[in-house]
Amino acid sequence: MAKLLKKLKGGSLSSTNVMEESGRIFVRKSVSLIENREYGYQRWYSQLKKIQRYSIMYPGLFPKLLDYGVIDKESYFDIEFYASAVNAYDYLKDCNSQKKVDIFFKALITSINTLHKNKFNTSVGSINLYIHEEVEQKLKDCNLEESFVNFIKNKKIIFNGVEVPSFVEKFSCYKEMLKNSFKETNEIFTHGNMTLENILYIPDSNQIIFIDPYEENIIDSELAEYSQLLQSSNSHYEIYNESKAKILLNNISVEVSTPFGIGYFNELLLKYIDNKFNKDQVLVIRLLEISQFIRMLPFKMKVDKTKMIFFYGLASFLFNNIEEDIQHER
Repeated sequence: MAKLLKKLKGGSLSSTNVMEESGRIFVRKSVSLIENREYGYQRWYSQLKKIQRYSIMYPGLFPKLLDYGVIDKESYFDIEFYASAVNAYDYLKDCNSQKKVDIFFKALITSINTLHKNKFNTSVGSINLYIHEEVEQKLKDCNLEESFVNFIKNKKIIFNGVEVPSFVEKFSCYKEMLKNSFKETNEIFTHGNMTLENILYIPDSNQIIFIDPYEENIIDSELAEYSQLLQSSNSHYEIYNESKAKILLNNISVEVSTPFGIGYFNELLLKYIDNKFNKDQVLVIRLLEISQFIRMLPFKMKVDKTKMIFFYGLASFLFNNIEEDIQHER
């Protein structure tokens, strides 16, 4: 029988643990087969199948799948454990060396380019399905939570002292802006949830390992991948997720600081994005960055209703920033 060695971060509705059995150490990710199947088991299963494929297609970039099955009322899969690996968010958070961040950034971009090298044709109309399922439907799913419904009745909200329109008040503008800017005719193989938390780094060998891939993305675009990196470094998902927000009526506030490594990494990433993509693509990346916070709301509804309202407020704040930037350019 497997012995629990350590609990890890990993998924709102699943558990991720370092296990030992017969002298072998591995990581086990498990989820209930009964509770919250749509946002728990279905997402877990998509990760299982993606790791199964990608560990063969991209050897070394994804952990090997060792085993999967059922124990009691939970499904599980086991993957490789990397003893010397550190979560990329934790690595950057604790890193005060510009040179080390430069080395990490170069290794990450090289790994991303390896993952993204195969392209295939798609339709620009795919963005319509993305907006419907990953933004509009996710907002509708949140109508089951009374506190959220009451909060979004506010036409204006105050986010860290800045008054902005509530996202639902601007949703039609958001939708049209994203539809008009999205012109991609190619898709790629993607990670699907490329936040810093879902990247492992082994400093000694300068190796990147992607974990917790995600299938239900509608659009497998590199623009979406970079938006998820920005979700971490530019919009501080992990930092905010570890913080305690204060919510009073329509007022949201939280005190955070940006560690040097995260801030410097974000500077490198923003510069890289500006050089790699055209103006429309950069706007799409920023709009998709906002969508990442809307997509997560039903997951937060199951585990932390305060965070659910907070990240909705952050999405509202980010879209207001985009509109202000566009006004300043005119």
